[in-house]
Amino acid sequence: MTPNHFFDLTNPANRAVYGYIKNLSVDPEVAEPLTTAIKPLGDVQVFIPDPGSCSYCAVSTKGIIFGFAIGRGIIVFRLDEKMKARAVATGGAAFPESGPEWVGFEPFRCDWPKIDFEFWARKAYCFVRENIP
Repeated sequence: MTPNHFFDLTNPANRAVYGYIKNLSVDPEVAEPLTTAIKPLGDVQVFIPDPGSCSYCAVSTKGIIFGFAIGRGIIVFRLDEKMKARAVATGGAAFPESGPEWVGFEPFRCDWPKIDFEFWARKAYCFVRENIP
C-alpha cells in the first residue's frame, strides 16, 4: 500500500511533511494518543506504512496530512496561526521541520498537565477541512 492511498503526494501541502516523516519510526505508545484523539472526528484516514517496523503514524482528511506521531515521544499537528500561538503558549513547540504550520507536543512529560490531544486533533482537522484545498 502506498501513501497516496491515504494522502495526496502531489498536493504541495503534503510534500514537506511527508519528506520529513517518510523514513522515521514511532513507538506504538506514542501513536496511541494520536489514534485515540481522532476517533470522534469524521473523515479521517490513519496511515502506518509498516506497522511491524513501527513506521511513523500519519492522519489525514481530504488527502491532506493534519497530524503525525514520530519517535519516542512527539505528536505533531498542523494548525492555523491563532491555534499555533495558543499551542506554543500552552506547552507545544513550533515544529518547522515539517513546515511553518506545525506544532509538536511531548505526550509523556513528568510534572506537566495532561495534553488535550482531542482538542488539538479537532483544531488541526478543522483547519485542513476548511482552509487547505
